[in-house]
Amino acid sequence: MVSIAAAIAACIAIAPSARATDVKVAGKLTPSHGVAILPICTDPVVQNVLSEDLRVTHNSEQGRNTTPVTLTVSLNQRLLAPGVSLTELFPGDPEMAELLKAAGADPPPLGDTGDQPIDPYAQEARRQALNPDDSMTAGFRNYQAQQMTMRGANAPTPYDSIPKDQIYDTVIVARATLGTAPDELKVVALVHSGDDLRKAKELVAEEIANAVLR
Repeated sequence: MVSIAAAIAACIAIAPSARATDVKVAGKLTPSHGVAILPICTDPVVQNVLSEDLRVTHNSEQGRNTTPVTLTVSLNQRLLAPGVSLTELFPGDPEMAELLKAAGADPPPLGDTGDQPIDPYAQEARRQALNPDDSMTAGFRNYQAQQMTMRGANAPTPYDSIPKDQIYDTVIVARATLGTAPDELKVVALVHSGDDLRKAKELVAEEIANAVLR
């Protein structure tokens, strides 16, 4: 019989190769032709990618002779762990839940669920319907659900020592605007458990850069 520790290690090991980050985009950005664009984002990964990709607009003859337009990008990320709410994922914009659905996740409730008990079997059924796992990972999650039921949702389990991002998906939300223009680009990335968060942010930045350069 395979030990619990071995099953956990196997599930974590296969996660990156079995799944990939899903990115969904809504909205648009419409820069003036030839205008210089100055990206500003508090996340260093997104900032570096945008600065590199948009450098061409600064180096063009037209770009050097115009006042730069600021590309402002705000970024928010949260684990899709029990207790998270839509207001935490999408402050002031619950409609972005549609992008999260399109990425393959089951959006959490609008309000705070931190004090509400979680039915692990219902949670697993929703996950399976949206994104079926391979048999080994599915067995691991079913075992976890059984343990939660027997011990209680808040009782310690053998999985407490596993990093949360190896168990739960992460949602990255980015909003981009150009200067004072009313247009807005919205990007939602669903980073599956075990995937590279840095690479996911690079994908988000590339989507924003492409929206400006196309």
